[in-house]
Amino acid sequence: MISLKSIEVGYDTPLLSANLSLELGNLYALVGKNGSGKTTLLQSIIGMIPTIHGEIILDEKSIHSMSNLERAQKIAFVETKFMGINFLTGFEYVAIGRTPYTNALGRLSDRDKMQIAKSLEIVGITHLSGKHTTRMSDGERQLLQVARALAQETPYILMDEPTAFLDYSNKRNLIEKLKKIAHEEQKCILLSCHDLEICLENNLPLLIVSESEKKIEFRNNAAKEEILKLAFS
Repeated sequence: MISLKSIEVGYDTPLLSANLSLELGNLYALVGKNGSGKTTLLQSIIGMIPTIHGEIILDEKSIHSMSNLERAQKIAFVETKFMGINFLTGFEYVAIGRTPYTNALGRLSDRDKMQIAKSLEIVGITHLSGKHTTRMSDGERQLLQVARALAQETPYILMDEPTAFLDYSNKRNLIEKLKKIAHEEQKCILLSCHDLEICLENNLPLLIVSESEKKIEFRNNAAKEEILKLAFS
């Protein structure tokens, strides 16, 4: 469980506050205006930015008391867009997720290779294993990022606007895959998203950045009108 205990996140002054818990087996969507603090919240949860107030607890341990290795074995982070790297194959990119478990030389064990192959299979992109990442579509690279996060074998995955550069079909495909992964692999996945319609179609529990209160409001099965009023008025 991720517990956000009366936290305030931001830099010199707080951008938003939150007091809630996120459980394994669920895909959560973080929604709100641009500049409302969504990315800052995600970066605070992974320990990149310290909270101004309160504590972030992962499985009963403060995120800031963990070493970099402990955090890497607990939580994976997927950025908005991966542009690809020349001559780096899909398999090699997903193998980066095994970094917290490889030896000092970075050599992959048989178990590492099995986990990479399993992650590619779960996401449904085994065919991208030998393809160079610069020759993939945006949608393929986004799915590759998900496979890399799965290969990291963390109970928690955070994603910053993973649907931002995808067409509608790929957006739906990605959200549906993530929901299935969260349930079947018993992971807690939190993604920031502007695609409210897709979130509602998939009945995702929502973390809404309240425009007036500057805090996270949790809603499950909320009406679209209520969400829009909270986040954008």
